[in-house]
Amino acid sequence: MDPELVVQIVNYRTRDHLGPCLDGVLADLDDAGVPHRVLVLENGSGDDLRGLIAGYGGRVELLERDENRGFGGGHDVLAAAARSRWICCVNPDVTVPRPGVLRGLLRHGEDPRVVAVGPLLRTADGSPQRWDHGELRGLRAWVARGAGHAHWRPRRRPVRVAWVSGAFLLLRRSAFEAVGGFDERFFLYKEEEDLCLRLRAAGGRVIYDPTVAADHVGGVVARRHEHLEASIALYRQKHVPPRRGAACDWLYRHVTRRL
Repeated sequence: MDPELVVQIVNYRTRDHLGPCLDGVLADLDDAGVPHRVLVLENGSGDDLRGLIAGYGGRVELLERDENRGFGGGHDVLAAAARSRWICCVNPDVTVPRPGVLRGLLRHGEDPRVVAVGPLLRTADGSPQRWDHGELRGLRAWVARGAGHAHWRPRRRPVRVAWVSGAFLLLRRSAFEAVGGFDERFFLYKEEEDLCLRLRAAGGRVIYDPTVAADHVGGVVARRHEHLEASIALYRQKHVPPRRGAACDWLYRHVTRRL
């Protein structure tokens, strides 16, 4: 029988972070009480994870590839390796300090319109991490998306959003597969924004729930400037008509970002 949930973790030179991540995820899964599998992909970085994974007594499964297919490509590999009702993408630099995150996110799945959910992500000092979600409504959100960016604001209650971070992203598998999974042309950054936009275009709802939280280091795989600009350009090419993009880019740079 297929499990209810598969947790997917893509490793690329993040071995030092992986142990604390798995410890917290497994405790959170025990709290959630749902049948599950935990899959880790060594995504061509050369990290030897076999000893670490063996230490979890069969609770964690390791897949290895010689080629680095990026964040989305790695998760597409893992998604194809198992069946379940739900997929949860978790970055190896995420820790769950106390159980209850997955239980809190899964409760939103009782609404069949909800296809993606993400928690509040916190920085090392405990403050909300900017860009753990992108706002859906409002002029500033519309302008930011048209410029290939996002508008973030702190939230205290669950809310429908444009996207939630791929660092901790719960996905309804049927919806994920219906839109073709991640677009692997996004090697790093913007892939979750693109995915959530396609999920919403297909009629699904994306929920950000700040009542549950995880800690996220961020930036341990690559510096933002190495891939971000190319990802922004691809996002705009896919989703933003040129005239709107030009207008929104000017507004974003000269007006809304300063408000």
